[in-house]
Amino acid sequence: MPIDGFDYKAFATDLSKQALEVLMQPGTNAAPSTLTDTEKKGIVETVRKFCFMAGEALSNDAQLKFNAEQASLVTQFIGEWTFHKSIDLIKGQIPQANREPVLQIIAANIFNTAKLAIIKNMPQDALINLVEDKVKQVYADELGKLVKKGVLTQQQCDVALNTSNLNDMVEKAEEQVKEQQIQKSAATDKKTLKLAALAVVLKKLPEQKANQILNSLEQSDVQHVINYMRMGNLEDKIDRQVMLKSLEEIKKMLPMADIINVPKLLKRHYKLIKSTPIDILSQIASNEREAVKDFILDSNFIATDNFSPHVIQSLVNSIETIINDN
Repeated sequence: MPIDGFDYKAFATDLSKQALEVLMQPGTNAAPSTLTDTEKKGIVETVRKFCFMAGEALSNDAQLKFNAEQASLVTQFIGEWTFHKSIDLIKGQIPQANREPVLQIIAANIFNTAKLAIIKNMPQDALINLVEDKVKQVYADELGKLVKKGVLTQQQCDVALNTSNLNDMVEKAEEQVKEQQIQKSAATDKKTLKLAALAVVLKKLPEQKANQILNSLEQSDVQHVINYMRMGNLEDKIDRQVMLKSLEEIKKMLPMADIINVPKLLKRHYKLIKSTPIDILSQIASNEREAVKDFILDSNFIATDNFSPHVIQSLVNSIETIINDN
């Protein structure tokens, strides 16, 4: 009788679609890139067919009394292992005529093993391990039979037995996780160095200026910087070259243009040069490069197109000092 909530036809189709999506997705961990389109289509169709047959058998078993979740689990076991062992048979170069018969026997054993384990209320973790062990055993037995029939050499059998798409998938996934963890750790370490280097700089600045820069940081970073500022001899604990490199990176972290009031600086500068005799300005500009000469002599010179906010601040302060000394 039908199992309430278990549409085995739709479920088989859905599992085969999932298999197709995995096979067609570039760079996936779940399937090798060497599979041909014909091989991919064959795998997808085999998954659909075996899942359909398993779902139909479960639904027509009047004595089984499985619910939808239990029936789906058995069917999914068959779909997933059919997918992986199909790839193993291809990679192991098992003759095409022998692949489906091997898969049929594996699927039948999964069906009976999983069904009996569920009836006995076996925990799901134990069930998963039981099915995996059964698949390995049956796969080895069937390849051994092909050796006895002369279809495979023992060497071919050994190669096929040592081929595991599931293991390859797990290993690749673990490698990706490790790589992501390493990248995350490296990024964290790099940011830590930046914040520590910034703390060294801020300790040497006037309190008002240091607070101004702190206020420009993300709130989550501020406390870290303050903690570093409280550490004694912090600059002695960081390699000088690392410190310099980190300080270069700090420039990208801080909205420095917002900290320096460029319009106010330029207004002050142009007011000063308009009130300063031209001979004094010419003398100051005599040994400077062209852009700096224009900055000193031309009140219409567009400084922001030629200099960064820090350079403008430095030039304005230097010119004011020289003019005031005269």
